[in-house]
Amino acid sequence: MPRADLRRSASDKTGVGRGNFKEWAPLEITYQQEIIAPIDVVFSFLNDDEKMKLWMEGLESTEYPNGENAENPVGTEFIQIIREGGLTQQYTGMVTEYEPPTLLAVKLQSNAFQINVTYELTDLGRKTQLDYHCELVFASLFHRIVGFLFCGLTKRILNTQMKKLSLLAEQESVRRPPPAE
Repeated sequence: MPRADLRRSASDKTGVGRGNFKEWAPLEITYQQEIIAPIDVVFSFLNDDEKMKLWMEGLESTEYPNGENAENPVGTEFIQIIREGGLTQQYTGMVTEYEPPTLLAVKLQSNAFQINVTYELTDLGRKTQLDYHCELVFASLFHRIVGFLFCGLTKRILNTQMKKLSLLAEQESVRRPPPAE
């Protein structure tokens, strides 16, 4: 059964700045799910901007101000426009790791927080295991408190998005022709 887990790191540090972000212990979110689809299909839903819109609720666009490097996207900067509760938010981001079809990691940032997200995929033959991990680092104690107050909502949104990702990948997998022998 898929499950999102929210936890706090054991060692809280305070006072040391990292840009606009304090060295608070990050809020960690993990999620694991087995998807009945080949790894390349699942990866395509993480890597393709148009397919991401299908499962990432509110994602309106992804723009690449310095151009997109599809061959080696590590270091590529992007801007995502996401509609959240009727408001449009802009997040700046960068691809931090990219090893298709097993690994994609990005860093997103707003004025309130920085989030480091890692998607790791494991090929299980006709199935794929998705391991999701993110660390939220907040810009202030106020933002950290608000983040903890809304952690239940964050967990529900993650569960909804991952279930939708799974369903879409499984549906595409059924429509694909079998591999040539």
